[in-house]
Amino acid sequence: MSKRRFDLDGIPLDDEDGRTTAILRFRTTRGLVLALPESVDVTIPWGDVASASVDLVKGRIVIEVAEAARQHHRWLGAARRLSGTWTDRELLQEPPR
Repeated sequence: MSKRRFDLDGIPLDDEDGRTTAILRFRTTRGLVLALPESVDVTIPWGDVASASVDLVKGRIVIEVAEAARQHHRWLGAARRLSGTWTDRELLQEPPR
């Protein structure tokens, strides 16, 4: 049996108006990799990320792009903040053995 782990890959990220703008793919040493609806992956370099948080209580992730960096990421449109909720693959009452 494979180990269970937090899996953030594939979380749809919505803009402030509730439109799905990107899908979270990976965290790399260069930045966050997101998949865009046009089936292309983009990397937001860490220097362009104003903040990124994972709320384990609510199962929510929030990414804010630095204002000065928005010109480099025109696909964001007017959005500055992307957020999404992940769905657990299985509800655990206790840790697996």
